[in-house]
Amino acid sequence: MGYDFTAEDAGLKLDDWQMGFVRLVLLEAGAIAGGGQERLFGNEQFAPSASSLPASHFNAGGSQVSPAQCAFIAARLRAALTADLIGDMALFYFDQPTQLRDWVEEFATFNETATTCGGYRVLPG
Repeated sequence: MGYDFTAEDAGLKLDDWQMGFVRLVLLEAGAIAGGGQERLFGNEQFAPSASSLPASHFNAGGSQVSPAQCAFIAARLRAALTADLIGDMALFYFDQPTQLRDWVEEFATFNETATTCGGYRVLPG
């Protein structure tokens, strides 16, 4: 099981375990919100906004992510990487994998690419 993110000219596959950690970064970065999930950190830079996607967008397959949403996700993930939010998260998630930064970089790059090709659909892998 896993997640397939497919856009016209790009694709990315993450297994359930990887996506679980990427989803935590999306939540902490304010790219997603709701669904009974709350951020651990109160950093206002990453507060959810009107552009934040529902957390359920990445809980199951079939959701469409628009180019504007792709740009928002990419911007939030890039800001989180710059601010070392992943390093802060490691203080709370003792089992956080060392590859998480790489997965977030890949997901940010995929979202940047998807902004130019009509967005993408989240597919169960």
